[in-house]
Amino acid sequence: MIKIRFCNVLEGFNKYKYVELFPKEDKEIKIVEEDFINTLEEFFDLNSNEDKLIIDFYKNKLDHDSIKFIYDNIDSQERKLFNDILNEGSSNSIFFEIRDKKYIKLLTKLCTRELFFITFYFTKGPILVWGNYNFKFPIFYNDEKNIKEYIDIAKSNNLF
Repeated sequence: MIKIRFCNVLEGFNKYKYVELFPKEDKEIKIVEEDFINTLEEFFDLNSNEDKLIIDFYKNKLDHDSIKFIYDNIDSQERKLFNDILNEGSSNSIFFEIRDKKYIKLLTKLCTRELFFITFYFTKGPILVWGNYNFKFPIFYNDEKNIKEYIDIAKSNNLF
């Protein structure tokens, strides 16, 4: 299922082609965050028929203080979604299939707010979107023809 995979971002830069998503212009943080949310939601839609979104979510690395820190930085509705993910699967599992778009906003916010870093594995293409570094999300891919649709989506949401 996951065709693009590596242990650290430097390995990804050396092994795969990539582009970076970042804001086209200097804007308020909440607007930039919405641009990333909209982009990842559209990536999800692009993959929602036969393809999938898998994330790595190292919940086994979260201690009580880490969870409290995240809770303090998200709203009550997002806490419920966060709890759903925490209670999904075994405590040792790091890979989760996301079947519902309602999780994308929370997962993106965790990255943009640097609360918890997540890797998004979209199977159509395939592409890998690595969490946030100063509002830069690298997208790793194998084939030029498969990345164009994703780049067009990003551009339509004021990212490149």
